[in-house]
Amino acid sequence: MLRPAAIFRDHMVLQRDVPAAVFGTCDTTVTVTLADKCAEAVPENGRFLVRLPALPAGGPYVLKLESAGEKIEIADVMIGEVWICGGQSNMEFRIYQEEGSEKELSEDNDPMLRFYTVPDAGRETEAEEKEQHTIWKALSPNSCADVSAIAYHAGRRLRDILGVPVGMVICCLGGTEIAHWMSRETLASMPEGQEQLAAFTRLVDGITEERYEHDTAEYQQQLVNYWRDSERLQTENPGIRPPEIEKRLGPYPWPPPAGPFMPRRPAGLWENMTCRITPFTARGLFWYQGESDSGRAMQYAALLEAMIRDWRRGFESPTLPFIAAQLPIYGADPHNEDWAGIREAQQKVCASDPNCRAVCLLDCGEKDNLHPVDKRTAALRMADAALFLAYGIGDGASSPSLISTEYADGHAVLHFDMPLASPIHLTSALRVNGVPVSDAIVSENKLIVSAPSGAKIEYGQENAPDACLFGQSALPVFPFSATLPEDSI
Repeated sequence: MLRPAAIFRDHMVLQRDVPAAVFGTCDTTVTVTLADKCAEAVPENGRFLVRLPALPAGGPYVLKLESAGEKIEIADVMIGEVWICGGQSNMEFRIYQEEGSEKELSEDNDPMLRFYTVPDAGRETEAEEKEQHTIWKALSPNSCADVSAIAYHAGRRLRDILGVPVGMVICCLGGTEIAHWMSRETLASMPEGQEQLAAFTRLVDGITEERYEHDTAEYQQQLVNYWRDSERLQTENPGIRPPEIEKRLGPYPWPPPAGPFMPRRPAGLWENMTCRITPFTARGLFWYQGESDSGRAMQYAALLEAMIRDWRRGFESPTLPFIAAQLPIYGADPHNEDWAGIREAQQKVCASDPNCRAVCLLDCGEKDNLHPVDKRTAALRMADAALFLAYGIGDGASSPSLISTEYADGHAVLHFDMPLASPIHLTSALRVNGVPVSDAIVSENKLIVSAPSGAKIEYGQENAPDACLFGQSALPVFPFSATLPEDSI
């Protein structure tokens, strides 16, 4: 039986200017036709992969698949730019959850901006069942309220600048660790991954599938009750903050029950979400994740680097552009979280790869809200980074980063890779030996700070620092830490 992957649906977008992959399951030779292009492939182990010749932006077209008398037609197919949007809850955060989104949702209309959301699943049968209801959504008034806000704002920016059809493929799930999005083979090949696999084995030891399903049903009811009560509180108390909601209702029900097929398990989402859309041809990847790994910041850099390799391999693009949202501020610290450590890992990994870019969000977020309601700022910076990295357009939403440090006569001179703007105020975000700095001098791309020899100068090293250093583009300086030499130069 001929069965293309679920992502191949009416109103889809295929990547322009490169051979586009069309894949699925079948037992006999498959022929695929789009516009005036045609290609065929013989399935291997019941799976087929056809690569259509490159096409420029355009459409609408009909994508035709044929095999042994079976014919499938997919209508209203556009050729343009495709980006994958991956991560956890802040990528999943939907447009309707943004403050003031009602007017935008009711008016925005652009049939050339389209979205596909991969259903979350813990096993293949669950994924197949949910995929029966997946569709590509073209943007029209009130049609995309449940779409990722990051995907929406970033896609809108790409559409406005590039002027071609844009498809945003959303593959994310809240409360997920980076190991959940990696292949089992990769995890087993590295100590950090082996630790995660072993911990999961211990966690689910002795838990039967029946017990897991029973516990999950009870948990789902707890969630329904909590969401109902939370919505009631917000209706009765407009502007109520998350800490007050939790104070009145108790902690949000978390984590979900453990079981052998829980979606949030090492390799679980790689197998049942990411692999459902690979090797779909895309221009690049937006990534917003790291909150759930804030208790293991020391391991995050190695895991992130390996995850990028996994996704590039899966999408069959060894230089796939990768745009990472560096975590914004968040003040809570219930479980020894280290958001500064995650930021450092994100910056380090992206700086070491010419096809990666970390986007600084140190001036974004809310100290008492894990899910800040402003997603536009993050999304536009990510889109601007993508425009520069993938298309050479603009300045790349670049934030200044520390490149070298000098020390003489009781002053540290910190050099950055681009001009700085004079800080409006200094805060505890800038410290010398842990003590807040009260004054500093900005001179072009230098920051001059009074400090003793051997001192440690830090900026933005708390979970929720107050950003006070910016570049001339008004983008925040990346967090940094530097230790001065013991002797004067």
